[in-house]
Amino acid sequence: MIPQASEATPDSVERAPKATRPGLRQQLIIATAAGAVLLAAAGLWLLQQRTAAETLARKNPTALAFEHAPQQWLAQPREASEFERALQARDVAAVGVDGALVLYTDRSGRQFSTRLVDGGARLGELSVAQGFALTDIDVDARTGGQRLSQGLEKTASVAGPLLGLLLLVGVLMHFQLRGSLGQRTRLAEKPKTGFDDVIGADEAKKALKRIAAFMKDPKQYAALGAKAPRGVLLDGPPGTGKTLLARALAGECGASFISVDGSYFSSMFYGAGIGKVKELFKRAREAAPCIIFIDEIDGLGRRSNGKDAPGGGEQEQNRIINRLLVEMDGFAALENVVVIGATNHIDNIDEAMRRPGRFDMIVRTSLPTAPEREKLFALYLGRVKATAGIDLASIARTASGMSPADIANCVNRAASYAAEAGDAWVTQERVYQSLETHQLGGEVSNTKDLITPETLRRVACHESGHALVAHVLEAGSVERVSIEPRGPALGVTYVARAHEEPLYGERELRSRLAMMLAGREAELIAFGNASSGAADDLKRASELATNMIGSMGFGKTFGLLSMAGVPRELIGPDVQKSLLDEARALLESAQAECRRVLEDQRDRLDALTELLLREENVSGVPLKRVLAGE
Repeated sequence: MIPQASEATPDSVERAPKATRPGLRQQLIIATAAGAVLLAAAGLWLLQQRTAAETLARKNPTALAFEHAPQQWLAQPREASEFERALQARDVAAVGVDGALVLYTDRSGRQFSTRLVDGGARLGELSVAQGFALTDIDVDARTGGQRLSQGLEKTASVAGPLLGLLLLVGVLMHFQLRGSLGQRTRLAEKPKTGFDDVIGADEAKKALKRIAAFMKDPKQYAALGAKAPRGVLLDGPPGTGKTLLARALAGECGASFISVDGSYFSSMFYGAGIGKVKELFKRAREAAPCIIFIDEIDGLGRRSNGKDAPGGGEQEQNRIINRLLVEMDGFAALENVVVIGATNHIDNIDEAMRRPGRFDMIVRTSLPTAPEREKLFALYLGRVKATAGIDLASIARTASGMSPADIANCVNRAASYAAEAGDAWVTQERVYQSLETHQLGGEVSNTKDLITPETLRRVACHESGHALVAHVLEAGSVERVSIEPRGPALGVTYVARAHEEPLYGERELRSRLAMMLAGREAELIAFGNASSGAADDLKRASELATNMIGSMGFGKTFGLLSMAGVPRELIGPDVQKSLLDEARALLESAQAECRRVLEDQRDRLDALTELLLREENVSGVPLKRVLAGE
């Protein structure tokens, strides 16, 4: 489900974006904030003026004279001792006191200033005795530079937090607008991808072709009274090409393609998400015919049910979903706009969105089949410097259950391994190494350095037993055997089914049971005892045997009776014992079968064991030759 290597880069739609200026709501918010700041500043200034006027009205003439031009006194500072001598000589006419600061005028009219250590406690008595004027004053003794510097500091301390808050709001609004409006210029494009460029996904492509036919000629459908499809939900596992299918649909019918995700509508500003929905659909109508693709649409969530009072976030979520549904309901018959949503969890989609008339078509995507995986490996290996003659069919069978995205990542990892090792080409061995890393969940573990030669031989014998029995009993195609420890596994044998049909025959299941038990039997034959390495094999074999007897109808005790359909309260100890006894008999039969194969083919078992000890990883022709006894 990945495009061929010849896919062209989509061209942007040639549309000049409209001037990105704030909307009416943003303009109103900015104007209101600015008005509030100006009003607060004006009120503070008026309050200061009124306070100053009231204070002056209560001053006496002597204090007013001192405070009117204090610099005339401050410009002629004198020592405190000189002021004391003037007091003793009765040469003082008027005194103004501001704390330790004293402004005084002598009998000749000269003006001086000084600072008293004792604060002028005796001035009151001397004023009465000598008859000079004495008053409290309030003057600013700072220089012009000091007043300017301290005034700026005070202004910054008062206005700083307010200005910082306004700046923060402005920056956030700027980036919000830039993110929501600036993003519009890169949304619409004209993909060149078509359905022929998508590998596999035949079922999904067949369902989407009806949408493509309608978008190519909507008038023909409208003339017959057919309603335009409005929404499509693409449901499937991650990495199965849902985005690519949406692009292919747009390219197939020559439509514009607008791609967002479920989180696109979220915003820290209340109401901004609604605006994004409106803007998105407005742009889609302008670019019609148009595909709106919403990836991870389940990110929109569900609307609250109204039983409990929803919070602000839930209310906004409800409004976004409601607006999305209103926009879809408002599609005219010939507007030629279709919304495609992609999700991995379709049950999380709100029920109102899934009803007919909205997202009224559900298209399933699935993992690729073996032939499709082979084409995908060919595609991606063609994009790297790979050696010729790689067995793509074997690699595709080994890669069962991998998505197109997994395969792309696997090839990229194989190329990285080759580069790290200094290889000039990406070999088949590097691809297998990458596959093992993906399927076993990690690189070769440091357990490899701790394994003794005796344990390594046991592991090689164990994996050889799996491979040999699988080959002889035709449980599947043995693609690769490795004794490099990865994750919890000390070794692994890759056995792929010759086909990927959904049904299993009884003979195939019995062969798979024997294959699962073959590792333990090989240890018993070669060493006379078994190890804990067969624990997972026994677990999986027991599960399979129990299902064969209790659910699949392959047993004699229960016949056509399936335990999956029997109420739990009717399954007593006697029924459980009968089920387990027959499942155990089935396992013992499989054990006897795999022991017969291993004893008859002991030379092949030993040969494969020795080959594994030498090579650690065996696949391809060498593996097939030793399994065939050549």
